[in-house]
Amino acid sequence: MTRSCRNTRPSPSGFTLTEVMVALVILGGGMAVLINAFYSGLHLHAATQESVDERMFLENVVGRAEMGIAGEALSGDGDFGPRYPDYRWSYEAEERGESGSPFLLDTKFFSVTATLHMPGGANRSLTFYTFSNREIQSAHIGP
Repeated sequence: MTRSCRNTRPSPSGFTLTEVMVALVILGGGMAVLINAFYSGLHLHAATQESVDERMFLENVVGRAEMGIAGEALSGDGDFGPRYPDYRWSYEAEERGESGSPFLLDTKFFSVTATLHMPGGANRSLTFYTFSNREIQSAHIGP
């Protein structure tokens, strides 16, 4: 009589349920980190874009104020057209006296506050100094 020694245990040929669950938990954790990073990046981009837009609007107001002062208008206001209906601008200039220098006899100096009026009633202001003289006033083109 021959006796055969057979191993009755099947050979492993796959993953156990525990191994699959651990892999899914690790994959889920990695996905959560990536999604969080993605949405944080979107939020940062939106905040940066808003800040850049505000800065560009303020620079536009500064240019308008300098041109207005060259045309001898010490205050002004307006909007940015139909594309930005909720944004408005204004500026107020105050003369700070004359230079006292013999080379700048006709030069006047101004302190200017440029204000950007944004949606929701928020305002952002920038105060700067500028000057005006006959040469600048003669180069001024229109209002």
